[in-house]
Amino acid sequence: MRTMIGRVSVWGAVVTLALPALAQAQVQAHGAAVVQVGGVEQVGRAYAEPPPPAPPVVAERPGDSSREPSVMRLQLGPVAATTGRGLGPGLGVAADFGTGTLGFRLAAAWTHGEPASLTDPSPIGGSLAQYTGELTLDFMKRGPLHPVLGIGFGYARVDTGRVEGGLGVGTARAALEYALLFDDADLRFSAGVLGALPGPADTAVADLKGWTLIGAMVGVGF
Repeated sequence: MRTMIGRVSVWGAVVTLALPALAQAQVQAHGAAVVQVGGVEQVGRAYAEPPPPAPPVVAERPGDSSREPSVMRLQLGPVAATTGRGLGPGLGVAADFGTGTLGFRLAAAWTHGEPASLTDPSPIGGSLAQYTGELTLDFMKRGPLHPVLGIGFGYARVDTGRVEGGLGVGTARAALEYALLFDDADLRFSAGVLGALPGPADTAVADLKGWTLIGAMVGVGF
């Protein structure tokens, strides 16, 4: 009897020591824990699933916007015409089309005559009206600063102060635009210089050699 009791005690000690090791091995192998409650085995996860990572929060910097440039922008501002003798002030308007590097521009300008002395009269001493179209090249289509070059042609009506006539012109323009790309508006400030070279002209203004337009404009996009 004592031998039997001894054997039972030994086997009980072995089972007591082996059960935790087996349970640990099962948890490590399957990632689950087995719990016996009232004779029924309950299987559960050893560890809870980690929560999904939260998306990174990117703070928007002042003046930083992902808004695309407008397809059309209307511009308006003061201009002045000169042949090197003075400045004839006036008004300029323009419509720019395009959102990429290449674009198109329609423009018009009306100025008073350029002041000049009696001994050196100006060829645009009365007034100047100019209407042009040009292809534009925007060297930085994204961002606030836009260096722009334009080449085009058009028609001008010139009053020399004594006679009046019309002529064709070829134009080259250089400008710098600063864009404020708000979420709901495309607002731009620009300053530029345009040179006009005469083409076919009426006899009254055939001697006109050309002029320069200087202007600053404010534009809004749609």
